[in-house]
Amino acid sequence: MSELPMGGKVNCERFLNELEELPTDGPRGATAEEWLTALSDEAQEHAARCENCEAALQDFAVTRRTLERMQETLPEAGPWFARQVMQAIETQEAALEETVNGFWSSVRRLAPRMVAFATVVLMLGGTWAFEERRAAKSRGPELLPAEGIFEALPSTPANDDVVATNYEEPQR
Repeated sequence: MSELPMGGKVNCERFLNELEELPTDGPRGATAEEWLTALSDEAQEHAARCENCEAALQDFAVTRRTLERMQETLPEAGPWFARQVMQAIETQEAALEETVNGFWSSVRRLAPRMVAFATVVLMLGGTWAFEERRAAKSRGPELLPAEGIFEALPSTPANDDVVATNYEEPQR
């Protein structure tokens, strides 16, 4: 096909695309000539001139006949088939999800419980703090001693007279 002029390549692509778009439930046991009649007039003319497209049409017809024979020998699927296949797919997807996400899937399952626990703790803590504040207001104002790094009033010594006498100068 590489030896064809540019117009030939485009026509071959159109022919092959049209051949691929033919319905799969077409005539059973159809020959290449019968498949050719299902194509457009332009595709039929191109297939008559192009050896590669004629060979592709022959291969297409043989492939379709072979697939039809294979389909006839296949056993019919029972009603249980779809259910079992879907269960197997779900099982494999769950296993894959567990291996991919692992830790985060357990966190996602645990998250609602953690939210509920935090809500209960906040409610209980808020109620306790509110009750403590209400009880403190009902007792009245408390005078708290001033605490700090430096004391505002100097402390007086316990025995002021003794300290003063030790430091007095002797009289002359």
